[in-house]
Amino acid sequence: MPNIKPMKDGPLLVEGVPNLKNNDGDISPGKPSFALCRCGLSKNKPYCDYAHAAAGFTSDNGDAKIRNTPIAYRAEVEGHQVEVSYTPVLCGHIGECQRLHQAVFDPKKKPWIQPENGTLEGIRSVISACPSGALSLAIDGMDPTHLESDDVSVAIVKDGPYVVKNVPLDAEFNGANATEKEYILCRCGESKNKPFCDGSHFEIGFEAD
Repeated sequence: MPNIKPMKDGPLLVEGVPNLKNNDGDISPGKPSFALCRCGLSKNKPYCDYAHAAAGFTSDNGDAKIRNTPIAYRAEVEGHQVEVSYTPVLCGHIGECQRLHQAVFDPKKKPWIQPENGTLEGIRSVISACPSGALSLAIDGMDPTHLESDDVSVAIVKDGPYVVKNVPLDAEFNGANATEKEYILCRCGESKNKPFCDGSHFEIGFEAD
């Protein structure tokens, strides 16, 4: 059964995952288990080369303060009451929301989410594409949903996190409204919500190559 286990002060141990992908396609190593770097220092990324040990990498988040309170954005869209919920600490700043429906999701505006400017189809496409679980959608008072896919994989975002779909994680989920079906894991080593990505790679200008 597929599984990911964050090792204390070490890499992510991945077992039984059928697809490891980057921008160039499938790069699966052809073996049932492998270790992925999460300190950001390996010379053999995405794989661990034990650089974490020499660097004194810690998987402890200490007393870091995280933005773990969901923010709700409500509006009427095409005759329906729509609520888009956003949990800041879960966001990896990958930008799928802006790419797919910038009329609604635009960080240059305040508030940055304005459901009334979009369509139900467009908003659903964004919620479905959001890899982190930071966004969820409720329509007409129904329970919030993330619209997860059936894919089983780990995808590597260029200069960003690992995007995981339908692989159980051997760790406690820390993030309001987080989904265990789709989530993102830190690989720059700087997240304050390890093992999850909190967008720190974006803030520090992390470059994987």
